[in-house]
Amino acid sequence: VYRGSPSVRDWMPAGHSIILIDDFGSPKELAEYIDFLDRNSDEYLKYLKYKSPHGITNQFLLENMRKREWGVNDMSLPNYLNGFECFVCDRENERLNAERNHRKAHGKSRAPEVHIAQTTHMGCPSPAPGYGNIEDIPDGDSWKEMWLQDYWQSLDQGEALTTMIHHNETHQGKFWDYMHKIFLKRTQHN
Repeated sequence: VYRGSPSVRDWMPAGHSIILIDDFGSPKELAEYIDFLDRNSDEYLKYLKYKSPHGITNQFLLENMRKREWGVNDMSLPNYLNGFECFVCDRENERLNAERNHRKAHGKSRAPEVHIAQTTHMGCPSPAPGYGNIEDIPDGDSWKEMWLQDYWQSLDQGEALTTMIHHNETHQGKFWDYMHKIFLKRTQHN
């Protein structure tokens, strides 16, 4: 049972492997469907077919898993965070080399293609409860405290990194200085 990124359908192991909360009009409809699956083993087992040999049929997922440079529980490969950092550095070094070659060739070689991240790449909406309104959740609730704080901190970190890039900042130790400036700016507006 899943609720989250709208791109989840692109990454499902197979077409019938996830129960998406957003496919149901209400918690009652979802509960009725789960009860139906509980009473009908054959229907439930269809959701587990992807766990059998060759059960993962999503070619997009399989291709991305084959091409990735990181691994899970594989000590010969970097974990996904380190792998992503390597990916970003590799792409940036490729771009810098292409830019350098373009300048040296005085326009005879192509300029590097511009890559700019969009909200659709990693952007997420502010956390919201699966049912009801956020305003109905009392202050001090652990869900409200944890998820909202984590969300806004991640946005601040992204803004700090973006600002560092725009200022050609190369010293990673300045990251928290930028974070502090963002915090002060945000608290002055509240």
